[in-house]
Amino acid sequence: MRGPRPVYEQHLAIRPGIRYGAVHRRMLLQTLRQTHARQGDALKSTHTGNTRICFCLLLILLLGACAGGPPGMIRDLVELPQDAGHYLQDTPPRFIAPAQQAERYKDFRGHFFAPWHRDSPRHTARQVFSGFQRYAARPLYGETNLPLPLDWIEAMARRAHRSAYPCLHRPAIAVVHASMRVFPTHKPVFDNPAMPGRGFPFDRMQNSLVPAGTPLLVTHESRDGQWALVETDWAAGWVRWPEIALVDEEFIAAYTAAALAGFWADDVPVTGLDGRFLVSGRVGMALPLAPEQEAVDGCKLQVPVRDHLGRARLIKATAPKKAVHPLPFPATRENAARLLNALMGKNYGWGGLYENRDCSALIQDVMAAFGRWLPRNSRDQAAAGRWISFQGLNRRQRERLIRETGKPLLTLFYMPGHVMLYIGQDPGTGRSVVCHAMWGIRTVRLFEKGAGRWVIGKTVVTSLGPGREFFPYGWPGRLLIDKLTGMARLDGGHAGDCHKGETS
Repeated sequence: MRGPRPVYEQHLAIRPGIRYGAVHRRMLLQTLRQTHARQGDALKSTHTGNTRICFCLLLILLLGACAGGPPGMIRDLVELPQDAGHYLQDTPPRFIAPAQQAERYKDFRGHFFAPWHRDSPRHTARQVFSGFQRYAARPLYGETNLPLPLDWIEAMARRAHRSAYPCLHRPAIAVVHASMRVFPTHKPVFDNPAMPGRGFPFDRMQNSLVPAGTPLLVTHESRDGQWALVETDWAAGWVRWPEIALVDEEFIAAYTAAALAGFWADDVPVTGLDGRFLVSGRVGMALPLAPEQEAVDGCKLQVPVRDHLGRARLIKATAPKKAVHPLPFPATRENAARLLNALMGKNYGWGGLYENRDCSALIQDVMAAFGRWLPRNSRDQAAAGRWISFQGLNRRQRERLIRETGKPLLTLFYMPGHVMLYIGQDPGTGRSVVCHAMWGIRTVRLFEKGAGRWVIGKTVVTSLGPGREFFPYGWPGRLLIDKLTGMARLDGGHAGDCHKGETS
């Protein structure tokens, strides 16, 4: 039985009063078939166009959903409480045994005062002047974001007077929070500021912040006499002469004999007995306690100041009693939470820029409060503990290894250029959580060349997947946990001991 006739044949059949010859009918049928085919193509084209429009709208909505919230905000900062104590509830009441802490603090004091007991510079000329080789062959930009003159490096080399190094050997002390510089200049220097992560705040001349009260060794002087090249036990670089003062044997004896005190927070006012402001206390710095502590509302300290001849002398000072504690702080989880929370939300500061902290400065300062000496560089900090490698492990294996092996407050996670403090598991999600000073998240530009940055710019608590909501940042290999090379346990063992996980 014949099936239903096509529409165009039905159209011919229902027109009454018209008689068609055979040839005429065939021609008309052919014309109608062609018309129907064109209409079908038009419908297909319209359907394809609609599909493309829907896809573009969906992509726009997806990108809008993944574009993040307000500037500086990511999902982790909403979902994870920015309170270190929230994650330390299952940590032992004391995370360092008293005997072990006393041993560590003895080592800390040895490092702290070491510059005053050296017979020669710790750093070679090649080390202290390595910046000249590092930056000689790359374009550099100044504070105006314009290229520096081609002879700028040569001018800095002349000022540094490299051929005379070392021309001095004088013990000294920082009397203010001093910015230690790579070259003898206070002007900022950037890589190409048009590239994300290359301009501000990454001043290539900023080496580290040297807190007031830090023992130093002056090893060299700039040709113009404005700058002193100094060593701490963890860095070397240029500071301005008025930021330091020379010390003699009597000063060294009094300073090293005193008990040291630290601060629970930043921006703690330290004033002379006459009420005159002297310096601001900050987490990680150490000042000697005065022998007598009869003050009721304040803690008596000794602060180094510079006299008119550039020599150091100690004067008595006071600070709020609740803001100061003898070093080392008792290594309890409550004290750790208090200290970390005092730094939570503080602005990121590359190399201590503007007296802020980068990732390694945060770790160094927190550990110093508990009497644990650490180097300044993130790579060196990772080498200071028992190394556990993540090589060859996928995300799930890494998370399992962290849960089984990581120890909150005594484990550092490391990737080239960044270090974080492990503080435990999130009770709500079971994810590993870290406290770190982070600048931002590398993002991918779908329609542009190169990577971008979603700036966080502060000390935060995050998972090991911050920014996972950013498309396509969450793809394999892009999250923080994928980039980690391993973790370092600071509670014992020797640097270099390596655990290599097996892949399945």
